Amino acid sequence: MLLRNTVLFDGTGAPPRRHMDLRVYGGQIVAVGPGLEEADGEETLDLDGRWLMPGLIDCHVHLTFAGEPDDMAKSPTTPAPVLAWTAAENARCTLEAGVTTARDLGTIHAISVHLRDAIAAGRLPGPRLRAVNSIICITGGHGWPMGRQADGADEVRKAVREQLRAGADCIKFTATGGVMTPGVDPRAASFTEEELRAGIEEAHKAFKRAAAHAQGTAGIRNAVRAGIDSIEHGIFLDAEVIEEMRARGTFLVPTLAAPQNISHHGIAGGVPAYMVEKSDQVREIHRESFRAAVRAGVRVAMGTDAGTPFNRHGANATEIALMVECGMPASEALLAATRNAADLLDLTAVTGTIELGKAADVLIVEGDPLTQIRVLCDAERVIGVMKGGVWVKRAGAAR
Repeated sequence: MLLRNTVLFDGTGAPPRRHMDLRVYGGQIVAVGPGLEEADGEETLDLDGRWLMPGLIDCHVHLTFAGEPDDMAKSPTTPAPVLAWTAAENARCTLEAGVTTARDLGTIHAISVHLRDAIAAGRLPGPRLRAVNSIICITGGHGWPMGRQADGADEVRKAVREQLRAGADCIKFTATGGVMTPGVDPRAASFTEEELRAGIEEAHKAFKRAAAHAQGTAGIRNAVRAGIDSIEHGIFLDAEVIEEMRARGTFLVPTLAAPQNISHHGIAGGVPAYMVEKSDQVREIHRESFRAAVRAGVRVAMGTDAGTPFNRHGANATEIALMVECGMPASEALLAATRNAADLLDLTAVTGTIELGKAADVLIVEGDPLTQIRVLCDAERVIGVMKGGVWVKRAGAAR
């Protein structure tokens, strides 16, 4: 297929280019440039100046949660088939919204691992998926109802090995308390630096990335110094830890949408009071920490925490808009959701940019996201989605 006459944002950091063509063959990008000649028998689609960019990448989702007010508390008693059906439907919605790659950061019953494999085999529609399997937390720590509880360095190592055995692509630790677990404070550190280092070393030995749910300053610092690859949330960042993240190249996955949605819908929406109270306390400092990290040059990768209360799968691009509203230039926010996210997921050889040899993961948009970032949030203006050269949502009428 030949896609003609597009404004190309290729995700490499180059400025958008007009009147560009893109040739897709065998699921890959095989030619990019102006004025490509049409081959015999080739299907051609004139995009008439619409924007074409890499498919979006969401580095933090929970596919077994549907965005209901208290999914996490209910998940341990929800039958595994129901959770699996929910995850499959959420994966479909995510892909149709233009998110062609995602990382699930915690399920039970190894659902994300099995879903990843089903999507890769073509049995179910969904984004290219990285899967964590079970999160690892201290006894009674954040996420314990759906986590693997572990205490002490040796037990943490064993917990990591269990997730690797189950097929995890990445390991997630809860380094602090959190908003959604009752009785824990988001500011409180959980694992020690020694415990985190043991688990991270075990993940890295297997060439897997390690992510840390980390909201309080001390827990963030423990995780960064222990060698974590990404800080998820990063609510209470201080200047010292921001500089350490910048120097080490640690990614920040901010998930601004999570507290935003909890606070906005609140108790009236059915969200438990303890969640609303904690979210109200952290929302503004979360935004300020994000701004400080961006000013300092910390690497940012887009992640939504989709599945948390009213944080719906398919509305993932809202996170990009929130990053822009908090002061990140739109061009950098788009890179956070494409090239940077692919780097964090070790997928730069496959996706994240529009370049020769990459998978044809493509998003076609009516409007200019650099001046109107919320066009990415409007389903009617996301007019084309392609994953691996296969249309998910077809743009226009080909000839």
